Amino acid sequence: MIGITIIDDHPMVLEGLAKMINSSKKHKVLQSFSTIEDAKIGLEKLQTEIVLLDINLPDGNGILYCKELIATYPDTKVIAISNFEEINIIKQMLQKGALGYLLKNVSKEELLKAIDSVIDGETYIPNNIKQKLFNLAIGNTKTSFLPKISKREKQVLELIVKEFTTSEISEKLFISIKTVEAHRSHLIQKLGVRNTAGLVRVAIEKGLV
Repeated sequence: MIGITIIDDHPMVLEGLAKMINSSKKHKVLQSFSTIEDAKIGLEKLQTEIVLLDINLPDGNGILYCKELIATYPDTKVIAISNFEEINIIKQMLQKGALGYLLKNVSKEELLKAIDSVIDGETYIPNNIKQKLFNLAIGNTKTSFLPKISKREKQVLELIVKEFTTSEISEKLFISIKTVEAHRSHLIQKLGVRNTAGLVRVAIEKGLV
């Protein structure tokens, strides 16, 4: 029996993943956590072989936590589970030690296949994402990386480039400061940069604003 832990803050996602996994006779969800802090405490008491890890969590970034998790539990294998298809995010997750990357609309068959592949020491990436990575590696300009950003994210990005502060963006777009910070964090992840200066540079280079 392969023991699996899920770290995701969306109840419907947790329920769906657990149902698919537990329908198999050789896979079992040991426990689920909705925050990184809860996971840190809970994983100490579990002998989990696989962790399905979301990227955006209420109290932190799954990409950064992936590295910490693997350093703490080197025998535990991580598979990212996310809605993001951006290549930069996928690359970051794999660079931090994840052995797999799945989208949250994954089928039961592919989910179990990914778990078994990772248990066997292989890296599992869906075929459509493999193709994107391949196109990027060979410099295929027809399918070169352009991140998908939402309308609201673009509005925030445009104001960041214009040097608006977080509070000014909040007031102009009628959204909370926390929401502005969340959009900024998503943009940093999607564009594969480290800070606001990097956001501005890449936004201009890629013609996003």
